[in-house]
Amino acid sequence: MEALQRVLPEGLPVSIQVVLATLVVGVVYSLVTAERPFAGFPVITVDGKSPMKSWLWHGREAIAEGLRRFSGPFQVMTGTGPKIILPNKFADEIRNHPSLDFNKAFAKDFMVNYPGFEAHRLGLQSEHLIPETVRVKLTQSLNLVTDDLVDETSASLHDVFGDNEEWATRLIREDMLEVVARLSSRVFLGRELCRNRRWLDIAKSYTVDSFLVSRLMRAVPSFLRPLAYLLIPQATSLRKAVRDARRLINPEVERRKAAVNAALAAGEKPPKVADTIGWMYEVAKGKDVDYVAGQLSLTMAAIHTTTESSCSALLDICEYPDVAQQLREEIIEVIGKNGWAKTSLYKLKLMDSFLKEGQRFRPMGTTTMHRHVEKDVELSDGTVLPKGSRVLVASSFMDPTIYAEPEKFDAARFLKMRQQPGQENSWQFVTTSPAHTLFGHGQHACPGRFFASNELKIALCYLLLNYDWRFVPEEGRPPPRVFESVNAVDQKSRIQVRRRKAEIDLDSI
Repeated sequence: MEALQRVLPEGLPVSIQVVLATLVVGVVYSLVTAERPFAGFPVITVDGKSPMKSWLWHGREAIAEGLRRFSGPFQVMTGTGPKIILPNKFADEIRNHPSLDFNKAFAKDFMVNYPGFEAHRLGLQSEHLIPETVRVKLTQSLNLVTDDLVDETSASLHDVFGDNEEWATRLIREDMLEVVARLSSRVFLGRELCRNRRWLDIAKSYTVDSFLVSRLMRAVPSFLRPLAYLLIPQATSLRKAVRDARRLINPEVERRKAAVNAALAAGEKPPKVADTIGWMYEVAKGKDVDYVAGQLSLTMAAIHTTTESSCSALLDICEYPDVAQQLREEIIEVIGKNGWAKTSLYKLKLMDSFLKEGQRFRPMGTTTMHRHVEKDVELSDGTVLPKGSRVLVASSFMDPTIYAEPEKFDAARFLKMRQQPGQENSWQFVTTSPAHTLFGHGQHACPGRFFASNELKIALCYLLLNYDWRFVPEEGRPPPRVFESVNAVDQKSRIQVRRRKAEIDLDSI
């Protein structure tokens, strides 16, 4: 403080001196503790920009530049330190490596030690609760929840889009966020809560706000993050969302616990339930877990990705209207003949291919398979991934040795690939491989992708048969929102919709 006083003007108020001293200490601390690039891995920059700005605002270009210049791993400087990017050829090699941790890879990106981020923190504290609830309980119950998804799809689309037979301009991300929130919540929490207005607002805002606050805080120096957290309005919203979610969900959790305990005390089997509150209780096996954080975690993962996928699919339908008609014909053939039978969604093979091609052609992210290195790991080419580093795998969606004419959108691409001998199950929407890693790959691949696939297909059946879609005249496809290596549908994206007369009544099948 004395050294600082010697260089400051005389008579400066003590309060201002304290603020300046705090800032100086913060800057010095930030410089001393800032994570440095790892030795031996080239750092990527774009167009003369700093390494961090290159990643934050030109992440896709940075990945492309690294892959063009180097045959091996390279690194980018993110707002939370360096990350090593592995070329796609290492995807199979690292997918199940015991020294590479999945959950810890996100600890710095999502500010898990701040209030409001309880859903993110749960993954580190109870790393098996959510994956097992989804992989074991939800996936095995997909046929049991189909009727609920169909019922909620019909109701939510009617409430959101109505029956207007004239073209109406809509903010498609806002609309689909409402629909997906209701569909996911119907399965996660049941009919009553899935239509509770406050819960729906939480389900939608928590997903968006947690990602936004994380992005904003990653973009500022580490010593300023506590201040940024206090100033960002969405951080206040996050804390309130968690409080309100506890008020809504905890009474239901306690009611379920009491019912189970009463049944056990009477020597009876506990009542079976088909929602995630009950499934989490079964997976927890008596352990004390934060069920509200678990619900927010499930909601966050399901709504964020499925909203993006559904919006992207609708934008593709607007761009390729001939594909929309082909999809309608398949829906009429399959659902009209079989109804919502156990195998119906599997038989929508063109729709399955269409969704997968949309992911390939305009991927949400160009990197995936996040891992934290627990101890030094030597790769097959001799590269050593240092302990404490974080790694990502670059995608390979435009590889001409895998995809013929990769720069062309082909809705039937994966349908044709599945028709090759022995390839029937290799190119489904939910199938992961080094060539298609948007759901991840290996034991940490997204466990909810099977539910998401069913949810998307049911929604698309209704969206295509009951409505026409087109871009706003003279506007074309809305540009995406870009941050780091992520391409997302912008919240201002507009398209037009009108009610059409469906060839079959999906509600009465």
